[in-house]
Amino acid sequence: MSVILSEIFLSGFMINSSYIQRTHLLQSFSVVFLYWFYYIS
Repeated sequence: MSVILSEIFLSGFMINSSYIQRTHLLQSFSVVFLYWFYYIS
């Protein structure tokens, strides 16, 4: 039971970490775009 729970938790953590990484990348990209837009205008 505990082994199955830990496996589910581990897989969920992996998916969550990759999701956070992707959103962080998108956020940093949007920040750079905003700075560039502000610099151009």
